[in-house]
Amino acid sequence: MKKIIGYLGVGLRELFWIAVAVAVIFGGITGFRYLGENREAIEPTVVERPTTLVETVEIFLINSALPIRGEGFMQPHRSANLASQVGGQVIELHPAITDRRAFKQGEVLVRLDDSAERATLTQTQANIDVTRARLDLNQILLERTEKLRSSGSASQASLDQVRSTQQELSASLNSLIAAQNVAEVSLGRKIVTAPFDGAVLSKNLDIGSVVNGGQTIAEIFTEDRMEIDVPVREADAALIPGLFEGASPNATVSVRFAGQSFEWDAEVTRVAPTLDQRTRTLTVTVELIDITGARATGSSILASGAPPALINSFANVVIEGPQPDATYAVPSTALRGGSELWLLTPSESDGGTLKIVPATLVHIDNEISYVTSASIPKGARLITTALSTPQEGMKLRDVAAERTTSTQSANTSDDKL
Repeated sequence: MKKIIGYLGVGLRELFWIAVAVAVIFGGITGFRYLGENREAIEPTVVERPTTLVETVEIFLINSALPIRGEGFMQPHRSANLASQVGGQVIELHPAITDRRAFKQGEVLVRLDDSAERATLTQTQANIDVTRARLDLNQILLERTEKLRSSGSASQASLDQVRSTQQELSASLNSLIAAQNVAEVSLGRKIVTAPFDGAVLSKNLDIGSVVNGGQTIAEIFTEDRMEIDVPVREADAALIPGLFEGASPNATVSVRFAGQSFEWDAEVTRVAPTLDQRTRTLTVTVELIDITGARATGSSILASGAPPALINSFANVVIEGPQPDATYAVPSTALRGGSELWLLTPSESDGGTLKIVPATLVHIDNEISYVTSASIPKGARLITTALSTPQEGMKLRDVAAERTTSTQSANTSDDKL
């Protein structure tokens, strides 16, 4: 009996906890239904995302040739060390050397002491005159001996002797004429003439100095012809019209002097046949067209006047490249991925939308890139701001337009006040 009563107690406890669990579940379901039936209805609303502000600049077609820039140092077209082939004492100098002035081709710039060479030449000329006189006399004797030999009044030995003397005198005359030529060459080497039109850069010796053969007396240069060797990249050299076909593209040379800029018109005169092994650039030589035609680009003029094209002046050179069609000048940072431009196309309802157009890079000039594109819509502005997720057609607002609107609003408020 006790066991039966124990089993009944356990069963009643389990039934109790089952009933409690069912009540809890029923209460939760009933409460959830009640809250669901009495909750506040929330209407869905569209959240407008803020329109991205961008900075833009005007994009326009270029109407001039592409600039191919380079730099170098001003150098004369020709320069040479003036020297004599032989040694001697300097007895005369051209005023151009003493005063550092200009000279003409063929003028005698330096004269060395030539007294010994003149004496040798005079002696040789005298010997030539004596030999010619003896030769003329022997010629008369030869003709007479030949007549006597024909009549039998002279022997063959006498005739042969006269003929031998005639040949010896002729050989002596030729030798003396050769010696005269040598003496004249030696005398000519005692003077130094100007090899080209130019001016004196520096003087190393003065009158009375004794020089050796080959010793530099002065340094001369072409005063009226100046040029600059400009290293140009392969890609830039390929843009210069007719560079390898003998053409002379136009260029501009500018030099800074005492805070002022001066410009000269120039042209390409030659191009090196090899690439530099270290820099892989091509050397292009640009020569000034009118060395006296310097143009001042500053607001003031120097009291000394425009300086000449000074040797070793650092010069900036701009060579005219081609003028391709549909070419635009844009900031290099605005060329996205090297092949795209982001444009802001204006619209009436809002600021505008993003348009991505393809572009081809033609030339880079410092911070400006020149690109060609046939997809630039009218009125579009170039976006210079970076966008994290650019998508075609996304809405944008121009910072410049916002500033203009704010300024107009401020002005309107001031007028009302």
